[in-house]
Amino acid sequence: MVDVSLLMRVSLGLDVQQHPIPVPGFGLQIQDRAIPETSAEATLRVEYVEEPGRFADGEPYSLRRPTYYLDDLFAELPAGVFLSPRMARPVFGLGLLEAITEETLQNLAQDQVVKGDVSGRLNYVWDRTAQDFRVGRFGWKANKPSVRQQTADAYRNDMGITSPLVPTESISDRSVEDSLHDDPEIDDNTLDVVTFYMQTLAVPAARHVDDPIVNHGRNLFGSIGCASCHTPRIETGTLPDLPEVSNQVIFPYTDLLLHDMGDDLADGRPDFLASGREWRTPPLWGLGLTRLVNQHTQLLHDGRARNIAESILWHGGEAEASREQFRNLSKEERESLLTFLESL
Repeated sequence: MVDVSLLMRVSLGLDVQQHPIPVPGFGLQIQDRAIPETSAEATLRVEYVEEPGRFADGEPYSLRRPTYYLDDLFAELPAGVFLSPRMARPVFGLGLLEAITEETLQNLAQDQVVKGDVSGRLNYVWDRTAQDFRVGRFGWKANKPSVRQQTADAYRNDMGITSPLVPTESISDRSVEDSLHDDPEIDDNTLDVVTFYMQTLAVPAARHVDDPIVNHGRNLFGSIGCASCHTPRIETGTLPDLPEVSNQVIFPYTDLLLHDMGDDLADGRPDFLASGREWRTPPLWGLGLTRLVNQHTQLLHDGRARNIAESILWHGGEAEASREQFRNLSKEERESLLTFLESL
């Protein structure tokens, strides 16, 4: 059964300005659900193969490798199409991430170059408001520059609702040219107030911060290199008209940079400067509340990991060394690290 949080991105590579090229008739996202009296564009199906492994102390584990299928397509997909499944990300704390200055992110990337253990980089993406390229911050490949653009794209891609910022529809039976003649279905004021809500939705507080096991896990998180990408502490800059998120000390556990995560997690689909092997470091704040909020603990970009331990064991590329250090921890140390992550 496919989780309702899962969707399928599609594209035909990049154009000369590095924009993902929409697939004719499908756009940039498969619409696998539909309103009454209409039909979905396809049915998304996933099958898993279990791959057994062992920690260094002999305890067994199993990872599930997914294969995705698109059944009942309303039209044939063209040759060379890129597919990439995506799980929905939490939406709290976005304004705080937007308030981090580009200089801060550049410094994080430079510090990683100096230390030499990992080498994250910024994605630069098209900002529809600025009509220029800006630093990407949101999305699994950091392909959105602002909360407002992220919100407008979600309205259009997930619900089929157009706005002044994204006035074209993404549906199977109409061309982009036809949809340009329609009035946007929401106005700027609606987009602005929803954007404000998304920017100011508070981050859940960490729990059990004085627990000795949690503190031991926090130390292990740093010592095995997880904090190299999942940066614990960052200071925000000033976001115009939003003092609530400006000049704050935050603990998002992300650098917002792109990192090569290896072949196993590669989707092969480029997105602006992000290659098919690169993913933005996802924030970890609120991680321990995933089950409570989502009623599941499916993690990583495609939900293949059923828990935090599996998500770590899938790490490769720049994170391979940290993964192996995790695999070589004692059972007590592993449980302390996971307890810490559950406290976020």
